[in-house]
Amino acid sequence: MRLAELSRRAGVPRSTIKFYIREGILSAGATHARNQASYGTQHLERLELIRALREVAALPLEVVARVTAELDRGWEGDPFSEAMLAMYALPLRAAAAGDEPERRRLAREVRAFLRALPWTTGNERHFFANEIAAAVLQVRRWLYPDFPVAGLARYAEIAWLLSEAEFALAPGGPGVPLRARGDDLAEPTRRAILGSVLFERIFGALRHCANAMRSMRIATGAAVPPAALRRPTRKRVAARREAKR
Repeated sequence: MRLAELSRRAGVPRSTIKFYIREGILSAGATHARNQASYGTQHLERLELIRALREVAALPLEVVARVTAELDRGWEGDPFSEAMLAMYALPLRAAAAGDEPERRRLAREVRAFLRALPWTTGNERHFFANEIAAAVLQVRRWLYPDFPVAGLARYAEIAWLLSEAEFALAPGGPGVPLRARGDDLAEPTRRAILGSVLFERIFGALRHCANAMRSMRIATGAAVPPAALRRPTRKRVAARREAKR
């Protein structure tokens, strides 16, 4: 496709596309003649990723450049490293100052924990271990002094369940191949980043609500319902309907 069609399909002005090419955020098109270039599906996917990072995640251009640079690096054909480094390029909440030797020791313990999870891979570098370790240190400082790294197991299980639920919503289902449409990782990375950003907002709000409600129930002596959600059976639905009559 020509630049004008790429601009129309991506919803990005031609001047902006040219700027992205000059900055190395978007690769140049295939040159056929003087001042003529063609663009493929990978350019469209990359522009969709850039728009998602800018407009939905509200990331500054320098962060977008770091994400795309990790995707372009290639990492010797290792898609796991490409995707993880692209996610890791996103800004994380800065960890509070603390005992650096203790954080490094705890990070090693967290990496061992991550390696033991059934859904991590042997060649993954566990980029988020430092962030998790810093957060655990804060938990120990402000909430539970004896909180163990093993206590993360339930959170890891829930994180994988949430990921399963989010990816099940993808067009074609969760089994869509990694390189579904183009020849790079822009589309699955876009999906992963947007899922993390948007569903994190939803889960964060629900979690705030749940913790507030649980605290109020405990404080007032009200009953605390179990965490396991029971799906309404036909019998329960019929009973509810009968009770409303």
